[in-house]
Order: sequence, then structure tokens, then C-alpha cells
Amino acid sequence: MKFLSLFTRLGLVALGFILVSIVNSDEVWENEATTTPTTSDLASSMLNEWGLALAVLGLLMAMAMMGAAYLVRDERMENLLWEFGGEEE
Repeated sequence: MKFLSLFTRLGLVALGFILVSIVNSDEVWENEATTTPTTSDLASSMLNEWGLALAVLGLLMAMAMMGAAYLVRDERMENLLWEFGGEEE
């Protein structure tokens, strides 16, 4: 399990380095923008082009919040049982 955790962390660090190197590359910043985006262009692209990605992100965040709520509830119950001495085996 520790190997899997270490492998995941190293993978995330490597992915971060790759993303930074791609964003900082000269090809990305060579050409000047011909037009400036407007607010309606941004809204249109978020709804049309990024709709599925935003839905997946929302689903992942909802799952994370539900998991956190269960952890908080379980920890609270465990603390209450320990404090009042209930359900000792």
C-alpha cells in the first residue's frame, strides 16, 4: 500500500512538471492573440465545449464532500462513544 501511495505521489509530481513545461514552452506564447475574448464567448465555451468536463468535476467534488461528511460523522460518533464509555468490548 505504501508503494502505491508513493507511486501515486511521484506520478502527480511528474505530471505537474510536464504541465508546467508545456505551458511555459515558447510555442504556446509565440503568437499574439488576434481578438480579445468577451464574457459571452467565455460563457458559450464553458457551456458548449466544457460542459461534460464541468459535470464530471462537479460529480467528483460531490463525491468528495459526501465522503468527508461520512468521515466527520464517524469520527464524532467514535469520540462520543469513547468519552461516555459506551460500547466497550
